[in-house]
Amino acid sequence: MEREHWAALSQAISQVELKWEESARFTHPTSRIVRVHLWSVLHDRPTCWACEKESWSRQACPPSLPDQSTMSRRMRSKLFDKFMDSVAAKLAGNAPDSLLKLLRLDGKALPVAGHTTDRNAGYGKGQRLMAKGYKLHVMWSNKAMPDDWAVTPLNICEKKIARRFLTRLESQGGGYLLDDANYDDSISYDMAAARDLQMLAPRAKPGTGLGHRYQSKHRKRAIAMLEAPVGFNDFGRSLHQQRKQIERDFGNLASFGGGMGPLPAWVRRPWRVRRWVYGKLLINACRIRRLHKGIGA
Repeated sequence: MEREHWAALSQAISQVELKWEESARFTHPTSRIVRVHLWSVLHDRPTCWACEKESWSRQACPPSLPDQSTMSRRMRSKLFDKFMDSVAAKLAGNAPDSLLKLLRLDGKALPVAGHTTDRNAGYGKGQRLMAKGYKLHVMWSNKAMPDDWAVTPLNICEKKIARRFLTRLESQGGGYLLDDANYDDSISYDMAAARDLQMLAPRAKPGTGLGHRYQSKHRKRAIAMLEAPVGFNDFGRSLHQQRKQIERDFGNLASFGGGMGPLPAWVRRPWRVRRWVYGKLLINACRIRRLHKGIGA
């Protein structure tokens, strides 16, 4: 299974490398740094493990391997991030044709041990209990890669992340943004509407009043759609049921060899967590493209 994922990853890296331009002063090109990083992430090993020739198969091993200090320095560069973004664009593909444009927004807790010395790990709500760690936030349609994503400490408010995503989102030409109650916020409703999206997020306490604060007309419309009498208008509720797809996406993300399990002991501090998560998302995109041929490049 890992060989199949690596073949797709390697192909995407090679396609980006063909059009990649950088200074000839580097002993190891950025494409090789990305290969070594993704090889370690695919096999759930630290980067130093992938810097040893014995860790590679004969077919996959590059002509020469950087050492650990070179990897640490080069992975902090903007060139590395740009190359990873280009690989992600290659693997994202196009969403299958659909009558409705649907975007789903949710988060996945990435807890660490409570006694960790990672001062950036936040203390917040994890999976049904309080925990310490980080959180992966994603906005996902039906592409192989999320449309947008971020890694934050676990205590960051999800409403703030929704606004950040919507700020970066271009006009969608119509559609729906499906969230859970954590994202119910009038400002987010207005921002989504400005991008031609009707946001649907259930209230924490359905059936209650609206209070005296500002209420977006788009939030009022969502309340009418989601809280209409059963049998009178079930469109809103049936549409919101499709939000569960992102929960299946999170489940599938961790359900295969090389997938995104718990954070390893050597993945601490925000920049390492983000690079590790990015690698897992790319590997998952390879799995999705292999299973769903309709998601084309």
